[in-house]
Amino acid sequence: MEENVFETKIGSKLHYYKRGSGPIMIVTPPAWGLSSLYLQEGLAPLEQTFTLIHLELRANGKSTRPAASEMTCWHLADDIEYLRQELHLKTIPFLLGHSGGGTIALWYAIRYPDKVDRLVLLNHRLEGFDDSESLKNSIIEKKKDPKMHAPLKAWTSSWDDLSDEKFASIIRSFLPVYFWNPDAAVQSKEFNSLQTVSLWNYRLLHGSDQKDQHQEQELDKVSAKTFMIFCQADPVCTPTQGIATQKGIAGSKLVIYEHCGHFPWIEKGEETFRDIIEFCTL
Repeated sequence: MEENVFETKIGSKLHYYKRGSGPIMIVTPPAWGLSSLYLQEGLAPLEQTFTLIHLELRANGKSTRPAASEMTCWHLADDIEYLRQELHLKTIPFLLGHSGGGTIALWYAIRYPDKVDRLVLLNHRLEGFDDSESLKNSIIEKKKDPKMHAPLKAWTSSWDDLSDEKFASIIRSFLPVYFWNPDAAVQSKEFNSLQTVSLWNYRLLHGSDQKDQHQEQELDKVSAKTFMIFCQADPVCTPTQGIATQKGIAGSKLVIYEHCGHFPWIEKGEETFRDIIEFCTL
């Protein structure tokens, strides 16, 4: 693995990790404090086909923290553009984003449509889309499983008095809810070893200081060939968001996995890697 750091034209410093061999695939994680480590762990099988460039977005990992006003997903898309320039790429051959990282990758494809060839979105959040009904139904379904009761109780609607360490502890406790099979939560060493997660990041991107912008009406700007994976048992990014995205991006492809939660490479690994590689190599 190769670790790199570069300075952007606005003076921020961004880190990225280079792994694998083959054509370049830039990978964007969510920006609320997880860093790219869980995707470096989970997407390792793709290194046999692609050179994965795991970008640490601003205020994540070792990358520098910007002003709070520049921590929206719309702004974060610029970090991908800075990386493209740093790598001297005319266009990004493959751009993959997961969850909130998919939100940022999608903003990039909207804002820089001529700079990305193929876009892969895994369980992405469609920013500004009202998915409240599907989210509620997903939690109702989760409550039917006794193994989900304790993890669901760990979650709270307010974290204002928490330390970053306590916030990480709550995420570890809640982790089984992200899966169709709660026992699958133990399969990620990175998630289960989380010790600190930035509450500052989370407040700005998903909490009390969140300033959502709406992507749905701008989806027709995307010109990249687009492939999406969603999962029926995902409680945070439900397939409803994927269906809405597919309607907005001409020619885009969507697959929905049954018996799978927010991390398809864990519960549906064979299908996930097969489908991504097939889309990218056709």
